[in-house]
Amino acid sequence: MLYYPYGIDLFWQTLQFSQGVAALPITLLLGPLAGFNWTVLTSFVFGGYVTFLFARRVTGHTQAALVAGMIFAFSPYHMQKMVDGGLEVTAIQWLPCYCFALYMLLERPSWQRSLLSGALLLWVSLGSWYYGLFCVLTTACASLVWLLVPGSVDAPGGQQQRWRWPDAKRWISAVWGVTPLIWWGLVLAPRIIGLTAQPDALWDMRSIQADRSADLMDFFLPNPLHPLWGEALRAAREQLYPQAIIWNVSLGWVGLAFGLVGVLAAWGHARRWLALLLLTMLLAMGPTLRMFGHNTGLPLPFALIQNLPGIRSAQRPSHLAVIASLMLAILAAYGFAWLIQRLPTRSLRLAITAGALGLILAFDTYAGPMQLVSRTVDPFYATMPPPPAAAPGRPSGAVMPLPLYLNINRSENLTTQMVHHWPILGGYVARPPTYTFARYTPGVRELEGQLPPLDDVVSPGWPESGQRGLAAYAIRYITFDLTSDKDSYFARVRHHAELLQLGQPIFADTQLEVYEVPQTWPVGPIGYLGAGWQDLEQAPPYRWRWMGEQAELQLFNPQDYPVRATIEFLAASYQQDRPLDLRLDTNILAQINIPTDGPQMQHLSFLLEPGEHRVHLSAPATPDGQRSNMPISVRVFALSFRFTELGKGL
Repeated sequence: MLYYPYGIDLFWQTLQFSQGVAALPITLLLGPLAGFNWTVLTSFVFGGYVTFLFARRVTGHTQAALVAGMIFAFSPYHMQKMVDGGLEVTAIQWLPCYCFALYMLLERPSWQRSLLSGALLLWVSLGSWYYGLFCVLTTACASLVWLLVPGSVDAPGGQQQRWRWPDAKRWISAVWGVTPLIWWGLVLAPRIIGLTAQPDALWDMRSIQADRSADLMDFFLPNPLHPLWGEALRAAREQLYPQAIIWNVSLGWVGLAFGLVGVLAAWGHARRWLALLLLTMLLAMGPTLRMFGHNTGLPLPFALIQNLPGIRSAQRPSHLAVIASLMLAILAAYGFAWLIQRLPTRSLRLAITAGALGLILAFDTYAGPMQLVSRTVDPFYATMPPPPAAAPGRPSGAVMPLPLYLNINRSENLTTQMVHHWPILGGYVARPPTYTFARYTPGVRELEGQLPPLDDVVSPGWPESGQRGLAAYAIRYITFDLTSDKDSYFARVRHHAELLQLGQPIFADTQLEVYEVPQTWPVGPIGYLGAGWQDLEQAPPYRWRWMGEQAELQLFNPQDYPVRATIEFLAASYQQDRPLDLRLDTNILAQINIPTDGPQMQHLSFLLEPGEHRVHLSAPATPDGQRSNMPISVRVFALSFRFTELGKGL
């Protein structure tokens, strides 16, 4: 389990169902490593072959189609994905399958082609949600292009067809073109509705999408992996975008050269593919136009769809370059066909074709020798006992690996989990959830690195609250990965562990320290501050926390039976008396009038069922000029949680 204790729905993650099914015989026969390598190999072979079939169908030229297949399958983008090791985005082979089917649907609409295209769109999506989303966008773009851009059919009189208002045939093609989205949407409707209803299920990544979008210049860079000039090229780009990662969207100079010839020499045939190339490049550049390291602020089409469910959780608009490279391959086929048709002999045409393939491999593909990368796991993890069986409604126990690497692309904690098999806090997934457990839970938040809340308004206070938090959630082990080069971080966390009275590590070497949470700490219900509370303020002898319009108290009952919870708080309102509404989850608890002339003690008592619950507090708020007009409503001077079981106070 990842993101303990809540877990995570892996459906929207790097599911790779399609790749898994395709590689299943190899995996069962030779093991997962062979299955992985088989998938990488087929991404080149099968992806290139389907692109060859696609380009041959479009251009009618076999040798030009062969060049197109090489341009797509051996693009700098694809090589970068293989080098990075991410199988989900390395497996580009399903993209030309769908685009080929979509092209046939647009050209010769039928229900059979529509259903086939819908099935292939679903297949692409189950292999990679990135590529599935890109195919959805490509479908919309292609239908628009087929509607607005004339095809290659000559007009009467031998003149190439010029633009005119779309006729009925083009409208029919465009409408048929979007029908795969209907079948795709019908199959995924329950999941999409569920995702829309739970906005916190996936982390909102709109704030980082601009940094992970393509710069216009990136498409036209020479192969950034090439051993002759790659290092210098990467260093130059580093000056424009320090610490940027996964930015290689180069289309390849050989492909661009042939594609330019195709546009100029076969304009009537190529203009639709050029339009699709430009549209996918525009989408890959994200919400605003960036050129040569400068963000112009000019809004781009991606800004229109950025807020849609699913898209707002996509990290890398730049990966749309994979669709652009496929469109470029079709343009390059037109260009290469035009070139070799002017050669006098078959042998010369074959020689030029072989030379073009060699040029693609030598210039746009070659990345030098690949380095073998291995990751070692400390032997201690193999000695850990098996995780306890989960009781219904109760945590089963977990490991807290530090650093947690929340929302950071680091997978070390998953590597160790493959050996010890315990649930872990945090995790590494492509689209992380909004994981507040480490932010608010006592004990967890301090071991994750936050300062202990000394002399806070909450009772029980630190370190008792931390001990109760770790015990209630059954966190059994805390591990320090000393190979992470975070000495100052671990020095701070060791101090917090000492305050918590965790004791000495049960294991320590140069790579790892392991602490075991004492089993003598009592397990019982806990309460603590959630979202919406401002920082602690003090004016001796008083201390307090303000809330705005909304705040939360989080409660957790680890028992398998209800207990009686009592919340007492000393509170006063800002400037005027204010009504404070309290709800337990979705049920109304009380409405209390909070006076402004002095703090008064308030008392609530209710039945707390097993599991996690939230008390939602809401009150009208007023902007405070001393806090940069931050709205405030009620301040709490003291807050205590008590839980009663069988007449005994816990």
